[in-house]
Amino acid sequence: MKAKDIMVTDLTTISRKASLKEAVLLLQKNYGDKSFLNAAPGLVVINDWGELAGVLMPLTIMIALMESGGEVTPKEKLKENFYEQLCCNLKDKLVEDIMDREPLSVTEDADVSDLVDLFITHRFHRIPVVRDKKVVGVIYRTPLLFAMTRCFFK
Repeated sequence: MKAKDIMVTDLTTISRKASLKEAVLLLQKNYGDKSFLNAAPGLVVINDWGELAGVLMPLTIMIALMESGGEVTPKEKLKENFYEQLCCNLKDKLVEDIMDREPLSVTEDADVSDLVDLFITHRFHRIPVVRDKKVVGVIYRTPLLFAMTRCFFK
């Protein structure tokens, strides 16, 4: 079994030049309802030519938000508008300012055993699939597990 056999081709990408606000709105649109509570939200980031430029995870955005506040006392965190202030700190930031610029990726011909090794070693939730540097799909851990355990469903 190869990556092309289990990759998801209907994926959401975002430009590296998009704002963080656009990224959060896109994440909310795609993963904001309760049916996605156990999903692996994140965005594949592309450059102007549609090539893989990076990945952006919700955790990365949360870290950037918290770091934008500098050293904060526990009392300051209790203020009603604390997170609003953090958002204001990042209003001019672009996706490329905080994205992971060196994401792992695989080709469509990557073997399932290689995918499993990558997921185990790096503990990722998703791995982009590329063809000639362009993103053509993404592999998620759970569908990979289901593909590997098809015999349980017979």
